[in-house]
Amino acid sequence: MTADPGAVDAIARADVTLQRVGREAILHDARSGQAHVINASAARVWELCDGRPMDELLSAFAEPYDMTPDAVRADVERVLANFRELGLLDRTDATT
Repeated sequence: MTADPGAVDAIARADVTLQRVGREAILHDARSGQAHVINASAARVWELCDGRPMDELLSAFAEPYDMTPDAVRADVERVLANFRELGLLDRTDATT
């Protein structure tokens, strides 16, 4: 599977930290001073936001659940869209 030509790889902002609390996690945004409570799956997506191509991110997320990347794509893309909307990600064009 390859990334779409216009796909944007997700890179977590360096000033946003993840703290796990039981089955949930908190993303602390040092820039805004806000904290965002997320579930364990969203926390795993966050940990994978290291600039890897989207197809690799999807594969890495899907593997522990014994699912295919296509099966998790919509959920992962929704989580990433939320992270972007909150301004928690740096964006890099995957085609550059």
